Amino acid sequence: MQAIEDWLGQLGLGKYADTFVENDVDLRALAHLAESDLLELGVSLGHRKIILAAINELAHQRPDEQPPALAATDAEPEAAADRRLLSVLFCDLVGSTALSAQLDPEDMHELTRRYQDSVAGAVTRFGGYVAKYLGDGVLAYFGWPSAYEDHAERSIRAGLEAMAAVDALQPPNAQRLKARIGIASGHVVVGNTDGSAKERASIAGDTPNLASRLQVAAAPGQIVISDSTRRLAGQSFEIESLGAQELKGFTSPVALFEVRGQREVDSRFEAAHASGLSKFVGRVSEIGLLLERWELAKAGQGQAVFLSGEAGIGKSRLVETFEEHLQETPHDLIRLQCSPYHATSAFYPIVERLSRVASFAPTDDWNTRVEKFRTLVGRYGESPSDVGAIYAELLSLDVGDEFRPPDISAHQRKEILVRTLVNRLLLAAKIAPVLMVFEDAHWMDPSTSEVLRELVGRLHGAAALVVVTHRPEWSADWASGLAQATTLSVGRLTRQQMHELIQSMVSDIPEQLAERIAERTDGVPLFVEELTRSVVESGKPSALNAEIPDSLQGSLMTRLDRLATTAKEVAQIAAVIGREFDRGLLSKIAGLDDRTLEKALNQLETSQIVVEGGVLDDALVFRHALIQDAAYQSLLNRRRRHFHEKIARVLVEQYDDVAATQPELIAQHYEKAQRIELALPYWLKAGERALAQSANYEAVDHFQNALAIAEHLPEGPARQRDLLTAILKLGDALFAAGRMTDSLAKYRLAAPLARKAADTQAFIRAVIGLDGTKFLSSNSLAETVPLLEEALEMVEPADMSSRCQLLSRLARAYTYLSDSKKAAKCHDEGIELARRVGDKTALVELSSLPFLTPAPVKSIMERNDRIARIVEVRRLADEIDDDDLQSRALSVDAYVSTELGDRARADRAVEALDELGTERQHLNVQFYARTAKAMMAILDGRFTAAEELAEEALKLGMRTLGATPEGVYGMQMFAIRREQNRLSEVAPIMKLLIDENPEETTWLPGFALVAFDLGYREAAQRRLSELARNRFALPLDGKRSASLSFLTEVAAGLGDADAAQALYELMLDYREMTVTIGMATVCFGAASRYLGVLATALGEFDRASEHFEHALEMNAEIGSRPWLAHTQADYADLLMKIGSRTGIKRAMLLSENARSTAAELGMVRLQQRLKPTIH
Repeated sequence: MQAIEDWLGQLGLGKYADTFVENDVDLRALAHLAESDLLELGVSLGHRKIILAAINELAHQRPDEQPPALAATDAEPEAAADRRLLSVLFCDLVGSTALSAQLDPEDMHELTRRYQDSVAGAVTRFGGYVAKYLGDGVLAYFGWPSAYEDHAERSIRAGLEAMAAVDALQPPNAQRLKARIGIASGHVVVGNTDGSAKERASIAGDTPNLASRLQVAAAPGQIVISDSTRRLAGQSFEIESLGAQELKGFTSPVALFEVRGQREVDSRFEAAHASGLSKFVGRVSEIGLLLERWELAKAGQGQAVFLSGEAGIGKSRLVETFEEHLQETPHDLIRLQCSPYHATSAFYPIVERLSRVASFAPTDDWNTRVEKFRTLVGRYGESPSDVGAIYAELLSLDVGDEFRPPDISAHQRKEILVRTLVNRLLLAAKIAPVLMVFEDAHWMDPSTSEVLRELVGRLHGAAALVVVTHRPEWSADWASGLAQATTLSVGRLTRQQMHELIQSMVSDIPEQLAERIAERTDGVPLFVEELTRSVVESGKPSALNAEIPDSLQGSLMTRLDRLATTAKEVAQIAAVIGREFDRGLLSKIAGLDDRTLEKALNQLETSQIVVEGGVLDDALVFRHALIQDAAYQSLLNRRRRHFHEKIARVLVEQYDDVAATQPELIAQHYEKAQRIELALPYWLKAGERALAQSANYEAVDHFQNALAIAEHLPEGPARQRDLLTAILKLGDALFAAGRMTDSLAKYRLAAPLARKAADTQAFIRAVIGLDGTKFLSSNSLAETVPLLEEALEMVEPADMSSRCQLLSRLARAYTYLSDSKKAAKCHDEGIELARRVGDKTALVELSSLPFLTPAPVKSIMERNDRIARIVEVRRLADEIDDDDLQSRALSVDAYVSTELGDRARADRAVEALDELGTERQHLNVQFYARTAKAMMAILDGRFTAAEELAEEALKLGMRTLGATPEGVYGMQMFAIRREQNRLSEVAPIMKLLIDENPEETTWLPGFALVAFDLGYREAAQRRLSELARNRFALPLDGKRSASLSFLTEVAAGLGDADAAQALYELMLDYREMTVTIGMATVCFGAASRYLGVLATALGEFDRASEHFEHALEMNAEIGSRPWLAHTQADYADLLMKIGSRTGIKRAMLLSENARSTAAELGMVRLQQRLKPTIH
């Protein structure tokens, strides 16, 4: 193969050979050299002209006359094939067969050569590549081997010039020659696909087929282009639609367009080379705001600023410039970089930061690592004995017995960890003002989000400014009401600012070209910067004929293509590793010697493809995520797979810390390598690790990935085992996250699989999980009883723990199914066994059973006993630290405390429930917490807030429980709408509940009350009489007292004395309690109010007065303003009936108090009732 030295020697310019070699300019690069490139190489003016003329001559030589390095079969033999967007041009000579018959063979040969030279010359002049000569046809690519963002425009211009050149040819018979051209643009695989020279320019994809068909469809002298080419070419040409036509090989009609000519002629300019970072323009108000917040922070008024903006808008550059303003101010900069690869890796950016600060190295021996760890822990004055174990576990370090983690639950460890991390940051702020930057929060894992949330909440009094950059799809709604938090949306640059930025990079750029760049970049600084740099680096002697890239992707590929082959391949490999990478891992994957790798990296840094990043010296970062994307996407799929697998294997074999702390990263690489059987165990390991850290959302993601892989494994015992494992673990994670509907589906799927596999333990796990989700999502346990019974028969005699768990769940199921005999048997056996084996979980389950069907409390002793049992259940649940058990214990506490009139205790339980749901990432617990908070809001008379909370609960419930929450939502909205006198809005919901449950009497009392309130007295009487015939035999469940209260109002309103008497006797049991629907759904105030209403209806005025007095006291104690107002109104009616002077006077006072409360709270129904009493 001819060398560049020989070629230069033939021109008499051998003195430049060393310079060309040092700058990696070989024969392949000649066709892409411009005069500005030669000037940069130090070539004199005269010699530049000689070299350019020689290059031009080479471009017009036939392939068989070209030097081997320039021939189509030999160019870039070592470069691998790429995936890329390019334009393909097919040109065919019209009537060549007839010409062959008319001309002498020698004349025909010469004419064909001249035709080919004309087309090849036009192609070459516009940066195209002649791939093949197909007889009298020419196949050319635009965008390979060198990428051009304006490849479509180049291909059209080349087509127009080629068409003109063919028209100018004069054959011997004086006939005019005509060509026809087809051009299509699209994604292809192009290049050396198998390493052989013959395949160096092969191309695959629909695009070349389409270009060929467009050429066939073209008329003589016509250029026909595809719709994609038309869109990419922009407004540079006169283009006319030819409509959609049927083309061979395409299933649907294809839109065709004819190029009629150029729309405008561009001038040229001598591009200058930009260096370093572009000028920072605009953002004056943004910088001003950040500086104001910094001053507040330095004064001890900690601040947080959330910078929001689309990709490339300049968030990071804004922060960087702000940091430059602080250079003269002593401060500590802490930067946490979130990663798309680690969006589900708990605490990833924090772990990464700590590891870098500690300067851990793979070559560290144990003593060195421990010493570095001690330095890290003590940096801000923390005591290693206090926090060493916490940091050691976070960093997954074995640093000896001195730092063993405490024997506490995973959740407790996480709580301490979050608090410790925040304390560390606040300690740093005591030494010097701290600027903490969270980069790319849209990729932040949920656990790091918890740290951020607590940190922002504790900024008061700290000399710290927290800056969070994120894309618009992410938001920190929780910070919206905080005085120390500011949201700042980073907008696009103005047209003037874009021109300022462009001119800072190229001072002599023509205004017209600058305007075109501004138009195409639409105010996004990254687009402006990259597109302008692409123009500068093109090296064209005149700018206006230098085509402006039409998209950022092409611009970035243009920059990559200008790298030496090795540097480009290093960039591609680094892109597979990730946005951030270190030299050590890159060296192992690339397989290059240190000198070659360093040279390639230096070129990447010089070209500003990558920059130094992080604390460690060997860390590099792609300057923009989009540059990484361009490098990654240019790789063939098979090469991506190869590198992903190699990365995974190196991480497993040589990076023990990554394998231990980031199994999800290894899983991702194996999965992208399509080695799913190797990815599966790492996804499972990642899920288990996340679940142990209470990172429930991350655990769900990891196990879902594992299940997706298991489902695609080949059939066999191993697949069944892996599938069952993944399903059960995913069910557990979904349950932990509170997604009951999804969890239920997984357990239902796992049970028959476990039965088929004869896996007893798996079957028991599936059945227990199924029962737990059914209980929390619907309380309908008929489905689980036979499965629980089946599982109980399968339990080995020695497996006491499983037997204990199954007995506790059977006792609960039988209780709900009203099989008291079986329930008692399982309860007694379960309690005895649980105490014997020390199974606290079963004890909590069994001890909670009495609260599921609560009996009335009739004395102080019974009340104290019930509270004592609640305290015991709470104690056991806290010791176990299980989300499900704790949430149920808290729900029971909130419900029973409200029912017993202990408002303070109920409020504490509700608040604890809310905190549990948020901290444990448990949607189901969040649903119960919102429901309980809505109940308390109704109790307070905050109906608007109650409605909002009920809506939130409904949305959460629908996500986790399916359709079940409609019942809870319906009851809460019933209470709200009734007070607002808008009961007609919820009547359809009540009817729906009855229609869907025709055998269930639960909803009949509520429907009877709705009918009565809406004036349907006969319908209300029918419902009342129907229930009275059975002596109001309502279920002994959490809705019983509320159902009796509904019927109380109906019976009293209808004047049905018999029903009133029966209801009075039933309601007496609740006289020391409130009327509350469990679990914590609605509280309708003191039950004694309803006893007063019934006694009034029965004419027992003295007894009624006693009940009303008690109701006034209890409703006031629990802060139940709406029901206190109703009690006042009811009592006023009674006193007016009695008619004593003192009674009437008190009645008027009670009525006025009730009227005032009703007006304040918007209780329209009560307001209308009280109108007749106004004098």
